[in-house]
Amino acid sequence: MNVSDHGKGMKPWRGQSWPRTMTGRSALVEPLPHHISCDSLHVSFKADPQKIANLLPPGLEPLESGEGWVMIAEMAKVSVEDPDNGWKAPARSSYNECVLGFYCRFGDRLGRYSALVWVDRDWSMGMGPIFGWSKRLAEVDRTRHQRANPHFAGGPYVLGGTVSRYGNTIVEMAIRFDEEPKSLERLPGHGGSTFLYRYVASPSPDVDDLEQLFELQLDNVVTRNIREGAGSLHFGKAPDEELAELGEVTVTGGYAYERGWTTGRNARLIYDYHASSPSGEKPDLNSTHATSKPQ
Repeated sequence: MNVSDHGKGMKPWRGQSWPRTMTGRSALVEPLPHHISCDSLHVSFKADPQKIANLLPPGLEPLESGEGWVMIAEMAKVSVEDPDNGWKAPARSSYNECVLGFYCRFGDRLGRYSALVWVDRDWSMGMGPIFGWSKRLAEVDRTRHQRANPHFAGGPYVLGGTVSRYGNTIVEMAIRFDEEPKSLERLPGHGGSTFLYRYVASPSPDVDDLEQLFELQLDNVVTRNIREGAGSLHFGKAPDEELAELGEVTVTGGYAYERGWTTGRNARLIYDYHASSPSGEKPDLNSTHATSKPQ
């Protein structure tokens, strides 16, 4: 059989992610785009930029101010292709998530990078390889702030969240709010894009690993009901976690808010770590900041 003819007549496989089949029904990830929303607790902090750099992929540089954040949220996801699945199968649309992220630069571009992510649903983790989010399964919990509960009826209150893996509590956050928290029009922080780092190891010595840097703009972003409080944050130790390596951090704020957006396939490749120039040379991140795949 001629190599060019190989595969002709084969039945196509379908699915947004693994496992792929003829029907695509077994795929962990439903077809994109997804409408996503969160009810979030958010603690911002500053850390040593040199320590932050250890959690950023090549080409991304931390800000001199060392700004980062931790978010723990109750999340909802609805696939545009199957909007009724949100109520027919709530377990396929509801999940909890924690994100550790940093503000950083790629050349003169300012953006955000989610360095570590923990989720409690396998289908959410399945989004990781697609978009380059470093997701892990964990127990992610946060306080449910239900105002009808007599505990929240009057006076200051505290909301918190934790992340645990294999018996180790690795994130503990809390935010203390006044009886009538200060409302904000926007969440403090830096605007800009979201940077994505995708890596897929090759099973063959004849094929390069896939290693890429993307820039993603989220669509339909809405942030509302932003409340300001006083945050606290603690990182725990575990054999396969590196949070504690950040050392002591300085908490700069605590917030609760609701946010919604649409995630689709509109990311833009800004760097391919293994692409070669016509001369066969590999691109040098130390001397250039590519704005597209090197030619």
